[in-house]
Amino acid sequence: MMGRIAMLLGLCAGIAGCSEAETKAEDDTCGAAAYQTRIGQPVDELGLTAGDKLRILGPGQPMTMDFRPDRMNIETDSAGQILRVFCG
Repeated sequence: MMGRIAMLLGLCAGIAGCSEAETKAEDDTCGAAAYQTRIGQPVDELGLTAGDKLRILGPGQPMTMDFRPDRMNIETDSAGQILRVFCG
């Protein structure tokens, strides 16, 4: 009887873990989706300036770890080419 209860609890935990692991489509709260087609292009061609709602990050550049869903982050390589655009 104890074995069945333990197995049932394990199964419930496994199912709960699976539902937590499912990821929803990321909300585009910062407008990053509009810039996904610009990956590989020079960041200077965007005509954007870094500010409160935009971070432009070069290689090795430190950044704060605060998550702000309304802030767009543009990650570039050493030549200024866009590698990644994401919210946070």
